[in-house]
Amino acid sequence: MYERIRKKIAQDIADEKGLYLVNLLVRGSNRKPSFEIYIDNKEGITTDICAEFSREVKSRIESTEFSENDYFLIVSSPGVDEPLKYLDQFHKHLNREFKISFDDGQAIQSIEAKLVGINGEDLTFTFKKKS
Repeated sequence: MYERIRKKIAQDIADEKGLYLVNLLVRGSNRKPSFEIYIDNKEGITTDICAEFSREVKSRIESTEFSENDYFLIVSSPGVDEPLKYLDQFHKHLNREFKISFDDGQAIQSIEAKLVGINGEDLTFTFKKKS
């Protein structure tokens, strides 16, 4: 059932509203699960968008066999520590600092850089010099 909520409810609503379903976490017990849904868009997520999304999810859950179960529902934008998953998410972060992690073949490395340009699928960063 949880997979159905993710794929057929949360993803469908996100698609209809022009949003990205960044993540859906299921926590808690089988008797009272907690669904944490993280959504985003190009412009930024407001509390009104989250509230509308939440109402729509609840409405669609009510029309399923899962409606008899108790559950918690949390709808939010991803936090600042969450990695960006979609190219369009980067536009609102132009000129912001990023911590970029990568595998150099021997170890995971991290560098700090500023996003200074977006051209199609190409991202341009300037890197901080080590002191």
